[in-house]
Amino acid sequence: MREAAKESKREKIMEAAIQVFSKKGYHQTRMEEIAVAAGIGKGTIYEYFDSKLQLVQHIMETSLLMYYEAMGDEERSRLSFEDRIRIMIMGHFRFCQQNKALTRILFWDTEIIDEELKDWSYQIRREKEEKMRSIVEEAMQKGEIRQADPYLVTQIFLGVMGSMLVPVILEDQEFDVAQVAQEITDLLMYGLK
Repeated sequence: MREAAKESKREKIMEAAIQVFSKKGYHQTRMEEIAVAAGIGKGTIYEYFDSKLQLVQHIMETSLLMYYEAMGDEERSRLSFEDRIRIMIMGHFRFCQQNKALTRILFWDTEIIDEELKDWSYQIRREKEEKMRSIVEEAMQKGEIRQADPYLVTQIFLGVMGSMLVPVILEDQEFDVAQVAQEITDLLMYGLK
C-alpha cells in the first residue's frame, strides 16, 4: 500500500511538471512551481527527484515507453509494410493528440534543455531511425516496396511524422487520426501520381 501511495505521488509530480514545463519551458520553471501545481511542498519533490534535470529525464523515459507502445511494435511484424506504416502513424498522432503538453516537451523542447539531455534525445532518435530503417529494408527484401536508399526512405517517413507536430502542438488542430494516417500512408506508398 505504501509503495502504491509513493508511486501515485511520483505520478502527480510528473503530471504537474509536464503542465508547468509545457507552459513555461524547462529553464523558466522552478521546482517550487511544480510543487504548487502538484499540491505538495517543495521538499517533497526532492524525496522523489534529486533535480529538475532528473525529473525531466524521468518524464521523458516514461513517456517514450508510452509513445513506442502507442506506435505498435513487435506484435505487428507479421503485417504488411503498408499496414505497419499506417498503424505507426496512427499511434504517433493519437499519442500526440492525447498528450499535447508532453509531446511539446518530448519532441519540441529536448534540445534546448540541457547538453546531457540533448545527447540522450539524440540517442533515442537514432534508435528510432534504426528501427524504422530495418522495417524499410525488410519491406524492400520482401518486394513490398521498390529498392531505394533505406536511409532516405526512413528520413522521409520520420520527417512526415515530425512535420505534423506543428499543427498538433502549436496550432492545436484536431483531425481524424485514422483518416490522416491512411492519407499519409497512401502518399508514402503510392506518391502523388
